[in-house]
Amino acid sequence: MIAATPKRWHVYVVDLEPRVGAKPGKRRPCVAIQPSEFGEAGLGSTVVLPLTTKLVRESAFPLRVRVPAGVCRLAKESDALVDQILAWDNDLFREDLGVLPEAVQDEIRRALLEFLDLL
Repeated sequence: MIAATPKRWHVYVVDLEPRVGAKPGKRRPCVAIQPSEFGEAGLGSTVVLPLTTKLVRESAFPLRVRVPAGVCRLAKESDALVDQILAWDNDLFREDLGVLPEAVQDEIRRALLEFLDLL
């Protein structure tokens, strides 16, 4: 478990077990997309986007946003799964891997707006 509440735009290793249906399982990196203020106010869960290293060759925007290898200590290039938005218990956040660069944050914001039809 991490020491503080999850912060927006940080990548965390999160325990997503058990796997159910199309939901990603196991411990995997996830991007916290929920404003940090909710956790600081005592909300016990955080909205995340899981990351996967099972990449698609063609662009899958807005369903996926590419995160380069090396960002937030990721060993491999990964995709943020915008269509797999989850709210997950803060007690299942295991490790803070760091904050995403602004350019990746902006791309995820754009993808969320388009995917959720908020434009």
